[in-house]
Amino acid sequence: MNSFPAPYLQETATWAQQTFEVSVPPGNISFDQLQEILGRRLEYLISNDLQQFIFLLYRIDVAEKKVKQILAYAAEQGTDPYRPIAALIIERQLQKIASREAFRQDNLPDDEERW
Repeated sequence: MNSFPAPYLQETATWAQQTFEVSVPPGNISFDQLQEILGRRLEYLISNDLQQFIFLLYRIDVAEKKVKQILAYAAEQGTDPYRPIAALIIERQLQKIASREAFRQDNLPDDEERW
């Protein structure tokens, strides 16, 4: 897991709450806590609504190859894939937030130069 600022993780927790319809406790949340919450939701989706799970992965833009690797490894080892897939989703969302911040143009002097 990469190191991201705490506000990015909070923004990701809010996003996960809205996107995955999960309950996230108020206040600061750790990566592991969010991974556990999201992992439980993924377990439900994979078991009960696989089409919705696939749709969300597509919409979030998670690498299909990585998800397949996690699923194959979990099947081979006899472990659950939910937390690793949750970590992948969280990391992807954190990357998106970091990317948006890196390309913000708030520091330009006026609207003319933003173009």
